[in-house]
Amino acid sequence: MIEKQQVVEMTALSKEELSVEEVALAVLPQPRLQRLAYWVSQIGSPPVTGAASAILIAAFLATASAWQWASVYIALTILAPCIYIVWLVQTGKAVDFHLPNREQRIRPLLFSLATAIVTWLLFEQMGAPRLLQMLAVVNGVQTALFLVITLQWKISLHCTVATILSELAFALLGTSAIPFTMSIPLIAWSRVYLDRHTVSQTIAGILLGIVILTPARYYYA
Repeated sequence: MIEKQQVVEMTALSKEELSVEEVALAVLPQPRLQRLAYWVSQIGSPPVTGAASAILIAAFLATASAWQWASVYIALTILAPCIYIVWLVQTGKAVDFHLPNREQRIRPLLFSLATAIVTWLLFEQMGAPRLLQMLAVVNGVQTALFLVITLQWKISLHCTVATILSELAFALLGTSAIPFTMSIPLIAWSRVYLDRHTVSQTIAGILLGIVILTPARYYYA
């Protein structure tokens, strides 16, 4: 009799726990979570966060020259690769813009590496602002490392570029950059939720961003 009562109590508890979980899910239904993850992933995509880094530096320097160089950076390292990826998608050589298949990332990364090298050489030779030179170097190193890693594994570029933006913002703005830092776990969650990456791939992306930018910051300080 006691055992039967315990079973009944356990069953009731399980139902109660299940109902609480269902209530929690009802607050934010799955389709809404899907849309949230999608838009977080879009807003936190590498082209957006990469452009934001250049814009942040130009706004911090607050000179006409800085804005001009930032525009050149965005055109060469972001717009040109984006146009190339769109062409790959339209010609059926890539599934979608975010390149979920590891094998389909190789050609865009090679193209991005070429534009990154051109940008770095141009900035060095033409005397671009030092912070933008640093960003050009960081972009080149980041792209090269991603290319090597992608040959064997899939790592989150979203998380790497978001981390670089966050650390850069913190270095320039101090505690005012906290919202940038808070965006990193949100972007990582979106990539995992959308089944584009595993947790380990997002963590690796975050660590890679720190490893790339931290020494560059001290070298170009």
